[in-house]
Amino acid sequence: MNAIANNPSSNPETWGLSPQTVNVLAQSPEILPDLAHSRTLPPLPPGYVPQVVEVLFDDVPFIRSEGGNVTFLRDCRTSYQPTLIEYRFDDETAVFQVGGEYVVNRIEGIAQVTALTSLLN
Repeated sequence: MNAIANNPSSNPETWGLSPQTVNVLAQSPEILPDLAHSRTLPPLPPGYVPQVVEVLFDDVPFIRSEGGNVTFLRDCRTSYQPTLIEYRFDDETAVFQVGGEYVVNRIEGIAQVTALTSLLN
């Protein structure tokens, strides 16, 4: 029995995603439990500033910043279009995209609070 059958919350078909995104995720079943867990975590709090930011394309690290300083930068062809894009803040998934569709977006609240604050000032 596969991991999706053992844990229905790991089934991307129940996440309200497009059929194309579900199909892409189904090709990488090993990442589904982690994505399901990340989807249950609360949004990151207003004012949160991560100490470590990592950007992964197709599960390969391309950028790492620690304390605002870039500590790792992988060369990338300008024509490269990754299917999976993950932004990790302090070792937690903050944003995960398949193409342009968000699977996990824990920073949306930060952006909304920032926008509201700028309107009020």
